[in-house]
Amino acid sequence: MFRKILSAFTLFIVLAPGAGLCGNANDESPDTLIQYRMEEIIVTATRIKSPLENLALSVSFIGPKEIDISLKNSSTDLAGVLPGVFIMRTGDFGRSDVSIRGLGSRGRRSLVLMDGRPERMALFDCTVTHSFPLHDVEKVEVVKGASSTLYGSGAMGGVMNVIPRNVRNSLEIDLKAAGGTYETRLSSGRLAGRKGGLAGSVSADYRESAGHVENSAYRGTDISARGETLIPGSLLLFAWAKYFDGYKEEPLRAADDPSMISDTWNDYKRGSFDLGLKGEGDAYHYSARYYRNFGEHRFSDGWHSKDATDGIILYGRSEPVRGLEISGGGDYRFQRGRLPDEPDAEWDKWEAGAYLQAEYSCRERLMLTAGARYNHDDVAGEEVSPSFGLVWRPLEGTSFRAVAAHGFRSPQINELYMFPPSNENLEAERMWNYEAGLRQRIPGGLEIDLSVYRMDGENMIELADNPSPPPMMRFTNTGDFVFDGMEVSLDGNWRGGFGANVSWSRLDPGRWTQGRPGTKVDFSLSQHAKRYKVKLSGRYIDDYYAGNDSADPIPSYTVVDIYGEAIVAGGVSVFAGLSNIGDEEYFIYTDLPGGQAGLYLMPGRTVTVGLKYGY
Repeated sequence: MFRKILSAFTLFIVLAPGAGLCGNANDESPDTLIQYRMEEIIVTATRIKSPLENLALSVSFIGPKEIDISLKNSSTDLAGVLPGVFIMRTGDFGRSDVSIRGLGSRGRRSLVLMDGRPERMALFDCTVTHSFPLHDVEKVEVVKGASSTLYGSGAMGGVMNVIPRNVRNSLEIDLKAAGGTYETRLSSGRLAGRKGGLAGSVSADYRESAGHVENSAYRGTDISARGETLIPGSLLLFAWAKYFDGYKEEPLRAADDPSMISDTWNDYKRGSFDLGLKGEGDAYHYSARYYRNFGEHRFSDGWHSKDATDGIILYGRSEPVRGLEISGGGDYRFQRGRLPDEPDAEWDKWEAGAYLQAEYSCRERLMLTAGARYNHDDVAGEEVSPSFGLVWRPLEGTSFRAVAAHGFRSPQINELYMFPPSNENLEAERMWNYEAGLRQRIPGGLEIDLSVYRMDGENMIELADNPSPPPMMRFTNTGDFVFDGMEVSLDGNWRGGFGANVSWSRLDPGRWTQGRPGTKVDFSLSQHAKRYKVKLSGRYIDDYYAGNDSADPIPSYTVVDIYGEAIVAGGVSVFAGLSNIGDEEYFIYTDLPGGQAGLYLMPGRTVTVGLKYGY
């Protein structure tokens, strides 16, 4: 299999520049080349800045304007407005687990990144999603569909990347304070500056709330510091440190006896550190990064763990001939964790991979992409993950795309070693994503994006009956699935700062309906004027079930929010938000660990008011 992929990849590189598919790019003078409006620049889909309309992958994003007027409490919760993305949560605070096209599993089957760095708890390979507040975030990008060629294990449903704010001015100050329903208090601050080749920022965020129901209180603090400097040789040296401390109580589920008293809570401490180099020229780009994630977790059931992950990420890209770009890289991560209160309860594993990708552009009309990753897991062994993409732009403003990409997830420490159901003979989960799409600009400030896809997976790791007990249950590669789906979004932007968006997502997960909405509609109307900002937004959910095989239907719901902000003096502005205007009673199915999965009641009508200062 690997030799066939390598042969096809080599043939692609050799033939592409002279294949005669559309002639040599040098045959046409600059005066006769069709000019395209390059609007949004995306990083996550290719690891470097690329125009959205050049990408074969399906990509959605949330930019600075939307983030600035959001009332969400985490970056992951904010991503729920995007087509194909659904968030599992137990309230407005705490975890907000991302599911991309029905694949999430607390960040294990859809990868969550912080500026390109994987954010995972080493023992379970999951993401502590409430450690992603919005106080220093410029953009959230979501790549939908298998992305393991570039990002390795876990990037099956897609990749979400939280991108921090860039320092642009000599001095930047941002302060925010707010309060609201359920004794909620929010405060954040950011100080940043740039001088010559030096730039840096420090930011902090604190949020607390009594919660919307009994035993749903939250308290979280996040602190981060970043810096960068130019060094000889046109290199950029950068560093980033981050620490989060959060306490969250989890309420009763909708199906629990009302006479019960919940005393479930979790206490997460997570930290990370990055150090890296970047270099860039007219025909090349390269980077190297070392990172460490670490944490300590305590739960009300007596769980106490410590974990750490050390990783290295290498990337390089060059253009040996005009129109042909070759990129490649490698990554390595070493995971380890222990239970401090139990002797000999310590585990580790490592994983490494390398990939190569070629992109050929013919007169900016036709773009072909082919790539493959070779991955080696300490336990599961070898995995080859290829991908192929095509973009065709027959007219200015029209872009057709198609993708066939492989994704995989290596078995993790908790599945291999930690509990009685563990199984050291597990193989990697695997899937193929097939997709076609269209991006079209429409005169009058409109843009439409359409995607249809099929995800075909096998070897999914599940708890199944053990034919040779004990234990009675065992992690086994038993789960196969086929998910079909379609996503349509329409964006409009007009003079005067008016904007509108509506998106429709349809997912057919076959028998795997638990917690996966079949229909999701998001909509918004906004205006960004010189002295004020206002936004009306909402979401509709239908075909929603708490069990597989369409068992236990969950009532459909519509939730509408409104936000307003006005400048009162200088850089001071006042803002107010009303969430769930109609006081809708609705429930979300959330796959909490520790046997707490189920339906959770969401907050009713919620008011937030506050002040901002920006310089």
